[in-house]
Amino acid sequence: MSAIEYTLAYITPYIAMAVLLGGVAYQVRRWLQKKPATVHLSLFPRPQGKLGRVLDALVDMFTLKGLFKVNKPLWLAGLVMHVGLLLLILGHIRTVTDFYFLWDWLNWGSEETHLFSAVAGLIAAILFTIPLFYLLGRRWSGSVKILSTPEDYFVLFLLMGIAFTGSHMRFLRPDLDQEAMRQFMQGLYAFSWKPFPVNDSAGSAGPAFIWHFALVQMLMIYFPFSKLMHTVGSFFNKMVMRS
Repeated sequence: MSAIEYTLAYITPYIAMAVLLGGVAYQVRRWLQKKPATVHLSLFPRPQGKLGRVLDALVDMFTLKGLFKVNKPLWLAGLVMHVGLLLLILGHIRTVTDFYFLWDWLNWGSEETHLFSAVAGLIAAILFTIPLFYLLGRRWSGSVKILSTPEDYFVLFLLMGIAFTGSHMRFLRPDLDQEAMRQFMQGLYAFSWKPFPVNDSAGSAGPAFIWHFALVQMLMIYFPFSKLMHTVGSFFNKMVMRS
């Protein structure tokens, strides 16, 4: 294992996680310390009660209904991409544990589970990746191009890189040893390091995992200080508008 692989496998993941959690906590703390706006920003009619405001804000956040009224093509692309992202996050939970209760309930063995994972992974990858091309093309034309900044392109290319390297492991490495991948990730969480699943033998993740893992860590470090924080800040914003 090279020094770069060792660093990316056993050192920078902890740095990336610390920056992600610390950065998000810092940004949320800054928002909570801000004084309330002196102007009236409430929606009308606003939901009654705190629970009603929370539920309405969550519905708005997950359905993007506000964007639907303004730009339907962008709403569709954003909704599809976020659905794909949600499915990918659920799939990556299997790096920590597995949905044993679900497989037992369905009476599925390893073959059925692997097939379902492959099909669900393909659908999630398509749902997440295709809208990225639309969003990138949208920034290369019209008035949006004038408003676009290097950061906007960087985020899109970073997400594309993560999607492509992840898809490469999933669909171009059918002999991938998923159990070795799971053991490696669980070892990181438990501070009990396992062998890095990248070598020249059959069943390894291949170089795509190095790139995928490095890009994900880059995203984790970049996230708290980027426009991507809207995924967290949008809830606070919507609650203010309904207060």
